[in-house]
Amino acid sequence: MPASTANFRLSTQATGALETLVNGIESSPGDLIRPHEFDDCATVLDVRGVLKDLPDGISEADFVGILRLALLTECATESYANVISTIGRECDAGWLSRFTDRVWAPDELTHHTPYRLMLQSLGFSDEELGRDIRDTQEKLYAHTGGRTPVHITTYGMIQEYLTDNYHGLIAKTLRKSAPEAAAMVFRVKRRETLHTAWYRDMTALQLESNPRFVEDMASEINCFDMPGASLVPELQAQGKRWQQLMGANVEQIFRDLLRLAHDILGSSRLTGELVLKLAADRNVDIGPLSASQVSKAISRLGGIGHGLIGEAVLEKAGLGYTFERPAGKQDSGFRPYEGVQEKVRSLLRGWIRDHIPSPATVILTS
Repeated sequence: MPASTANFRLSTQATGALETLVNGIESSPGDLIRPHEFDDCATVLDVRGVLKDLPDGISEADFVGILRLALLTECATESYANVISTIGRECDAGWLSRFTDRVWAPDELTHHTPYRLMLQSLGFSDEELGRDIRDTQEKLYAHTGGRTPVHITTYGMIQEYLTDNYHGLIAKTLRKSAPEAAAMVFRVKRRETLHTAWYRDMTALQLESNPRFVEDMASEINCFDMPGASLVPELQAQGKRWQQLMGANVEQIFRDLLRLAHDILGSSRLTGELVLKLAADRNVDIGPLSASQVSKAISRLGGIGHGLIGEAVLEKAGLGYTFERPAGKQDSGFRPYEGVQEKVRSLLRGWIRDHIPSPATVILTS
């Protein structure tokens, strides 16, 4: 169920920090794509050669669908922006509406152009593509998650990261036979990488103000779906299969998203709490116990228990370095756990790590 805006509260200090962040982004948004930047590419672009060198399992129809999914989800920027700006106003979060209207939406408006040019190169008429774009833009984007800024920035971070990854897979598919097309897509991809970081930082400032927003993060993650599910469901339904055929690394995707979440939360304890909430909602088992049972038992241990879960998950994903304290000149010497206590923690952490299911299994079956 979408969260009520009545439950959203930020401290004056956090609101000020978010306003300052958006001020900085607005004054220095990075290397924006100019409105007519890709015009010169249109005269030399030819992606027909890619059809002879597609990855195994991808048909010509699949390739067209891959490009159309990118085109039609990228062209609907104003539909998303209207929803996000409205939520910002409802929650008295002017920083979110301002970021959306002045930075994010103008930036995103250029991102569909490479895909329109590529489809034209494959023989689609400008009239046909224009009609598809108008039909998509006229649809009402339905955001199924929560309607508070922390829900939206969590959603934005995940959506931008996955879009970044999708553009990257397409660019790699194009690189050998159509390097000009790949260069355009990589250009868009770099913007999505920056958007991911902006949404991460916005979410982190909100969580720093109120750590209980971890519950909102969990609810947004569990109901997450790409915008295409609302606007072009027939194409979005093929998205996971297409990404796998283009070589998507599910383990790396999980690792990257976990690292983003951990950066936001700032502690193994909150990361463990987030992971347990997600696992319980998805009926994931941890060894012989369900995540719900583990959650109830862990709650009795408080922060220590959630910290163990967080550390175990981070270790499982190859991110153990994020909480380990290597000895060296910069080491303060402080250790919260030592001796027998640390040995017991290490044994428990290892057992949990070894009984956590593969992230790929969870993601691909969800």
